Amino acid sequence: MMRTRLIRAMGISLVAGSMAFSLSAHAAQGLYSADDLMDADVYDSSGEEIGEVQNILMDDNMSVHSLVIKTGDVVGMGGRDVVAERGTFTLRLEDDGDNEFDDQDYEVHMEATRDEIKALPEYDESWWNQTSDSLSQAWENTKETSRSAWEDTKQATSSAWQNLKQGVKSMSDSAED
Repeated sequence: MMRTRLIRAMGISLVAGSMAFSLSAHAAQGLYSADDLMDADVYDSSGEEIGEVQNILMDDNMSVHSLVIKTGDVVGMGGRDVVAERGTFTLRLEDDGDNEFDDQDYEVHMEATRDEIKALPEYDESWWNQTSDSLSQAWENTKETSRSAWEDTKQATSSAWQNLKQGVKSMSDSAED
């Protein structure tokens, strides 16, 4: 009887915990059009326009990794393409009152000053190769860490389950006496 109540209580706790995890994992996200984001105006931290989105770089998970921003051009000539990584900018919908789903106008706001933006890495083959290599290495490290964590979790769970079974059996034996 005692064992049944304990197992039932554990089962309810596990189900409730997994439901809470699954709900938080599916939190609402915004929806943005990459086509409409291209050529969006980019502003520095003081609100001054510094360029426009030239390209959107995705990672293996199809998440935005970086934006390539064309800065400093005059009448479409000159300037430089710099890379702004995810987390250094925010995306805002331009509020002109006429934002139809198929014609969104975005603004990109950087958390950096004009001088800090000038110091961003240039988007070129060297940057591409270095970043690609770094991401590949990070992925390999993540896979190895995950594999190790999974093995540790399996072992700990098995050990905890055995301890729990022994404890419940001992409690059951004591209750019968």
